Formats: sequence, structure tokens, C-alpha cells
Amino acid sequence: MSNIDIRVRDAFSVWEKIDDLDVRILEGLSVLGPRNLTLIAKHLKVPTTTVRYRVQRMLSKSILFLHLNPYHTFMGLKKAVVFVEAVQGFEDVLVDCLRANNFWIFLCRMYGPYEGCGGIWTIPKENANDFESFIQGLVDGGVAKSYNINWSTCFEGVPIRTRWFSIENGNWTFNWDEWTKEVKITEGELPKTLIEPRDWPMKVDHLDILIIKELEKDGKKTLTDISKTLDVSLETVKYHFREHISKRGLIEGYQVEIYRFPSLVSEYLFFKFEFDSHEQMKRFALSIHDKPFPIFMGKVLGEDALIIQVYLPKWEFRKFIKALSTLIKKGLLKRYMYVIEDSFQVWRQTIPYEYHKGDEWVYDAELIRQGLLETLEKWDVKQPS
Repeated sequence: MSNIDIRVRDAFSVWEKIDDLDVRILEGLSVLGPRNLTLIAKHLKVPTTTVRYRVQRMLSKSILFLHLNPYHTFMGLKKAVVFVEAVQGFEDVLVDCLRANNFWIFLCRMYGPYEGCGGIWTIPKENANDFESFIQGLVDGGVAKSYNINWSTCFEGVPIRTRWFSIENGNWTFNWDEWTKEVKITEGELPKTLIEPRDWPMKVDHLDILIIKELEKDGKKTLTDISKTLDVSLETVKYHFREHISKRGLIEGYQVEIYRFPSLVSEYLFFKFEFDSHEQMKRFALSIHDKPFPIFMGKVLGEDALIIQVYLPKWEFRKFIKALSTLIKKGLLKRYMYVIEDSFQVWRQTIPYEYHKGDEWVYDAELIRQGLLETLEKWDVKQPS
């Protein structure tokens, strides 16, 4: 049996056995973080050993991933979500070319209006124009036909909630009619991550970044383990975590990423939702904050628009699109577009810590341009005349 077959089998097995306590533990992880299992157990009134066992079971089955979400805004980094349409036949070349700009944190193959690749970059604020020139270089180099760059706020990780979980059936349900009614009446204030910042200040030093990148890889990693990995004293790591990372707001939250449904019967999608007003956008964002289909969302800078990653079972996708049509007819949504993520061609990496020197980010636009040209030459791409 292949590794993929084993993963699929295990995913189905665990998915069928998930129960109300699992979901309440996941909710606790979303609210309190993976470093507070004892506190979660206390709130749920169950033994800490039970919480640890269930979390470890989901982790070992590769349906649960826990990692820290940095608040890049306070690190002088602007976030860009990019969709690039490949010139047909150059899809693999395009992926390689995108890697030439090593400030990416996420890359994947995509299908849909931008048939090609997509990615997320964290770019030093003063180099935004340089980055846009890099993306245009993909078109000039003959590997991309078009692209769409969305500068975004930091992402709001959508917490796991027990709402829409059926205890009787042991899985999540989707009441789309209920949701379309909620969009109109939902009240509240947007979290800070969905409010456009006035600036992108540097509130981080190099050791902070090294600690953060370790927690991005494993959100439950202890400070003791981090001190050993970085070869820095435990007291120093504790001080930076407490006085810098925590007090300076360098953490957006802890991402609790759960595969609610086996990947082969589900879809990962990136949606861009556009609205006629800020109030419409706010109601939409708040209405999905306790729903099981969004993973994270960010506000597009300068627009009443949201970028949202969605994970849905295939049989719910058409119902979701129908619900969006209902919202458009009711005047609660202006329009939307989406691309489908190829879940078997995804690459992730942490904050670009190698390019933080002293107290600043080093973005060498000329070196990145040369890297792109070398990649095109390696693939023997003939330049347009």
C-alpha cells in the first residue's frame, strides 16, 4: 500500500471516529493555544492525559496541524496573495520562477481563472514596488500570461467551533440557508487582523524571529526545546517570548488546522469576495467566524474585499456557490472569484528569517531579478522578442 493510500485510509478512519469531545478540545486549542493543554482540560473537566492523548492521536494521523501565526504587520512585512496564470506548457517552470523570490511562505499549483500557480509572500514594506516588478517579470519572461496581486492585512485564523457539528452523526453539517440569513444581521467589530494598518512597524529583533519560525513549524514546541535548537539560554528565550513576542503583539494566534474531511473527497479553494461597502464586508467576515469551512481570511488593502481560504467536501461545494448567489441577489455580496488549490502540490516555509540582518530585512531586488533570469535560462525558456 502506498503512502498516499495509507494516509487516505487513516484519514477516513479518524474522520469517522471524531466526536464531540474532540471538537471541544479543538475549540480549546483555537482559543487558548496548543501550549495550554492543562488549562483546556480544566475548562472541559476532563483529565489532562485525555486531552494530550486525543491531540496526539489527531496529530499522528496527519489530520491536525498546530502552528503559530505571526503578526507580520509588526515585523515590517506586507502580505501579498498572488494568483498567476501560466503560459500553457510552462506550469512547472512558473513554480520554479516564483521560488526565485524567497520571501514566499506558501506556494501551490492552482486551477481555475488563473490556471497556473498561486502564493503568499511577506514583503518588506519599502519593497512592495520591487515585488510587483518581480511578478511582472514572469510575464516579460514568457512563463506567465496574467496575474492578480492582492496586498492584504495579516490573516485571521478562523477558530474551530462546535457550532455546525452534529453530535449525533459525528461530523460537521452545513446549514447554508441559516448562514445566508445570518450575513444580514450579524453585528460586532472586526478583529485587529482585518483592520487596515496605518504602518508596518519593526517591533522584532533577530532572536524573536528565530523563536517565531520554530513555533511556525510546531506550535506546541516548548521554550526549552527552542533554546536547545537555537543554542540560546532558556532564560533568554523566555525573556524574548514574554517581553517581545507576547507583549509586542507579534502573534496573531495559533492556527489549528484540522482536516474535517478526507482530502480526496474535499477541495481547498482561495476565494476573493468583493462588497459594495465596508459594512457588508464586516458582516460577511463576522458571519463565518464560527463556521467550519473557512481556514483563514485577510482584508485586501484599499478595497472592501476579503481573501479567504476555504476547505469543503466536494458535495457541499455547489451548495456553497448557490448560497453565494443568494447573497448576491440580496445585495449582501457584490461578486466573487475563486481558484482551486492542488492539495498534492503545495509548499510551505516559515518567515524568511535568513533575510533579516541586524535590525532590518534585506530584500535585494537585483539579486532576485538575476535569480529569475537564471531560472529561465536553466529551463531554456526563449525570451519574447
